[in-house]
Amino acid sequence: MDVLRRMDRRRFVRLLAAGAAAAAAAPLGAARAAKPRAAANPDNPAPAHRPLTAAMRKELEVQKKSVADMLKAIRAYKLPAGSPPASIFHAVRAARRER
Repeated sequence: MDVLRRMDRRRFVRLLAAGAAAAAAAPLGAARAAKPRAAANPDNPAPAHRPLTAAMRKELEVQKKSVADMLKAIRAYKLPAGSPPASIFHAVRAARRER
């Protein structure tokens, strides 16, 4: 919990955006680096993975551009120094029921 209290909003948004970009790029990188494995049973080979189609590649590029545009908008936002966090969760005790 101490790490979350010390993290400012800008750092959190950067981590969030970096995670989204990594998640969007990971399947493409994994597909490129994938090496075929030998099937455990030669009589019953594992199903082959479907190669990336042109439409899939185009959609990946659209998603990468969308993430880049979101990052640009987030980075362009001028956040005043010392501004309060957007939201803070405060636990509230449940009201006691009368018997």
